[in-house]
Parts: sequence; C-alpha cells; structure tokens
Amino acid sequence: MFHRILFGIYDSSAARAALERAVELVEAGHGRLGLLSSAPGPPAIPAAGPVMLPISRSQLDQQLIDWAQRNVEEAARRVPQEIPVTKIVSRGSPGRALLREARSGLWDLVVVGQSHRKRRPLLERVGERLNRHSPTPVLVVHEEPREPVRRRRRWLRRRRAQVRTA
Repeated sequence: MFHRILFGIYDSSAARAALERAVELVEAGHGRLGLLSSAPGPPAIPAAGPVMLPISRSQLDQQLIDWAQRNVEEAARRVPQEIPVTKIVSRGSPGRALLREARSGLWDLVVVGQSHRKRRPLLERVGERLNRHSPTPVLVVHEEPREPVRRRRRWLRRRRAQVRTA
C-alpha cells in the first residue's frame, strides 16, 4: 500500500483524472498526498526583436510563481478535508521538479496524468521521463479517449464520385 503519494499538477483533463486516482489511493492507504506545481523559468531574453514585454524579468518570475501557487491551492480544494496535503511549489521544468522530489525518498508513489494530444517528436512526456529515471514507482493515468472523428478526404470523395459516374 502506498502511504505518501506525490501528484504533479497541471491543467488538463488527464491531470484531473490523475488527481482523482491519487485521492482514491491515498484514501485506501490512509496516507498523505503531495501536490507539486512547478513554475517555469522566465525566458532568457524577454525581448527579442522589435517587441519588448511591458514587464521586468523579476515581475514575470513572480507571476509564474504565483501561478504555480494558485495551481496548488486549486488542486488542494479538490482534495477531501480529511486527507493531509503537502503543498510544494518549485521552479523549473515539471519533469525535473517531479524527478527531484521522487529522488528525495519522501514519496512512495508519483502520479501524473498523460493526455492523448499529438506530441512533438523530440519532446519527451513527463510520465515517460519519470518511468525511465525515477527510483520511485510512477503511475501514469491516461485521459479517456474521445470519440474519433471520422473525416473523409475530399480527394477520396471526388475520386469515388468520378468512378461512379464513369
């Protein structure tokens, strides 16, 4: 049974499903839930080209941290009151922050959500990265697949129409 479960927060339907699953596991094990949100660092060059941001780098950094804190608070509101929650806000990429926490030895399980969005070829998903590098077991909760939309190609319809008329 897992007693200390770490959940990586971000805004998607897969993450909401993963949070529900993490809460179920914590309730079953009478444990503690850790909520981690990571604030990405501001871009190295806030102004590239003719357009400049109307905000300083430190102000942007503070806004990103505030955003991560709001994510943690919102996720904590979705957790039942009787479950103890540890709130963690970190800086950097979400995958690295979760991996750093997983390596700390404080958690028995890491739970993340994974959507079925089309992915870019060179980018690694957080769940895949954690599965390969984390010493802590990782549960990747997949988003419910949507109904596939059947699209017919125009050229195929035209071709079939030509064949029928010939």
